[in-house]
Amino acid sequence: MPKQPKEQPEPSQREEVKKEMLKAIVAAGENKRRLEAINPEKTARVLEMMSEGRSWKSIMRDEHVDWYTLVGLRARHKDLLDKRREIVAQDAMELIEGARMLQQEKMKMLAEDETALRRTNIRDLAMSYGIYAEKFFMATEGNKVVVEHRTRAPSLEDAMKAIEEAKAKLKAGAVDVDVLTKPVEKAE
Repeated sequence: MPKQPKEQPEPSQREEVKKEMLKAIVAAGENKRRLEAINPEKTARVLEMMSEGRSWKSIMRDEHVDWYTLVGLRARHKDLLDKRREIVAQDAMELIEGARMLQQEKMKMLAEDETALRRTNIRDLAMSYGIYAEKFFMATEGNKVVVEHRTRAPSLEDAMKAIEEAKAKLKAGAVDVDVLTKPVEKAE
């Protein structure tokens, strides 16, 4: 179940988290081999992407960093990433609520105007709501990978049933053809 966002953070809280992140980048940059020292701007972008729930694959592709760099950044800045994720989730929840209210208002307006209702595609009404909801879940739960585990292998009966179904499907699409044969005379 997704976490419920806390009250909306004040702008000063957002700025405070950003300042904390910049201080942490500078502090971690004391080791000259880390990304924080080599490119602090890129570090800030990568940390922001991580806090927004972007996939590591897309961050690696867009920012040209490797997996080990992301692991290190996550380990060194875990608390700040968690704080930033909470703010991003709260922002997304606010957008979701705003979109929901606007959609309700738009639906009321459309219900009163039949010509506008006929011209409006329902997908257009739901698209922004779905995007905001997805962003909220990405920020609160992170990227999830669903792995399906099957408890048993297919049995011989299952395989035979699948073969019979395939044969029946082929037979249903086949065309019956009558083949006429004519005896061949031997040439002497």
